[in-house]
Amino acid sequence: MEKIRVASEQGMGERSEIHRLKARHDEIEKRLSELERHLSLTPDEQIERSQLKKEKLRAKDRLALLSSTLRKAS
Repeated sequence: MEKIRVASEQGMGERSEIHRLKARHDEIEKRLSELERHLSLTPDEQIERSQLKKEKLRAKDRLALLSSTLRKAS
């Protein structure tokens, strides 16, 4: 019984993280879209775009890992 409760609590934590990561991914996508509408980017905007793309990729990778973990646990 204890194993089931621990697995359930872990799954809830992973689902919470998935929701948080999806929200952040959407925020990043929105900001990248804003930057793409500019005819040219300042050096600071170029750095921001590069950092956002990396963060977006990390979030996507983490989402894939969490989704895979939840599917295996189900």
